[in-house]
Amino acid sequence: MITFLLAFSATCLNLSNSSIDIGVPSLPPPFSIGTISIPTFSRQHLFLKIILHYNLVERYSRQLLVLGLGIQQRLNEVKILIAGCGALGSAIAELLARLGVGEITVIDADVVDVTNLHRVHLFDENDVGKPKAEICAKKLSLINSSIKINYIIDILDEQNVEKLISDKDYVFDALDSLYYKLLLNDATVKLRKILIYGGINGEYGSVKLIDSNQTSCLSCFINYSDQDEIGNSCDVIGTTPLIVELTATLQVNLMLNHLRGNPDYSLFYIDSRELKIERINVEKNFQCKTCVLNEYPFLNQKITKPNCGIFRVNMKVTELDKPKVFKNIGNVILCYPNIGCFEKRGR
Repeated sequence: MITFLLAFSATCLNLSNSSIDIGVPSLPPPFSIGTISIPTFSRQHLFLKIILHYNLVERYSRQLLVLGLGIQQRLNEVKILIAGCGALGSAIAELLARLGVGEITVIDADVVDVTNLHRVHLFDENDVGKPKAEICAKKLSLINSSIKINYIIDILDEQNVEKLISDKDYVFDALDSLYYKLLLNDATVKLRKILIYGGINGEYGSVKLIDSNQTSCLSCFINYSDQDEIGNSCDVIGTTPLIVELTATLQVNLMLNHLRGNPDYSLFYIDSRELKIERINVEKNFQCKTCVLNEYPFLNQKITKPNCGIFRVNMKVTELDKPKVFKNIGNVILCYPNIGCFEKRGR
């Protein structure tokens, strides 16, 4: 009864609007899940709105007791990009889907590997060899079919990053490469988007919410060099599923607190071995080439790209009806139907 009254109250609050977006599928999962707009002209329409709100409120009833109806509605309106859908990205995506975020877009050009399975909740043995982004989208739609889920099989680089984030409210960093983290940082600062950085190394993680209008950015405290990249993403770095979940949880919690109007711009350092979390205040660097001087060196290709990672390649593979993975001079080639090919180098 309480749930129904909450739904009725939520509907009444919206009576002054000509229409309202309700989280119900317009297309079946897993690929594109949209919203419908319900006019408020008749009693029948009002009753339908109440029922739809009832279903929404019932789903999040335990969460509403903590967050309240206002924050839940704001979550339902948020658009998010997750850069990378491996261990960290998929953990972030799952948390956001369960929270009821309105629209999630994931981008990744890699395929699921058996070495991913020990630390990724969304992947299972049947997913090996399939595109990470597509599998993430499918699994998320099974978790919550009332939100919109988009997936993009591609890398994120200077050619597409600004377009990808242009209409997003929050951008989550779940990338491996330090170079591409700083590229994403350049783009979010330039377009004044909120970036939530996350990084993992062994049993340690670091997290920071970046709003260039209010706080320091990644380039304020990270001095990039090619040698850093060799140790950052060219070598295989071990980790555990425990630090992945801790890091993802803290990233999503920073977004939630920002949405509540209670942002925290500290750099958080997580030590899962010793069960410690440190909060570090990072001041803006007034020589920063990104958020102060607005030179955006990674976005403007003033910094040499690393030799390792995933790159687009101009390669034609005929009669391809599913993803194909094969070796080429020591590197791995990934080809997708109607999309193209990518080369994994150095790992």
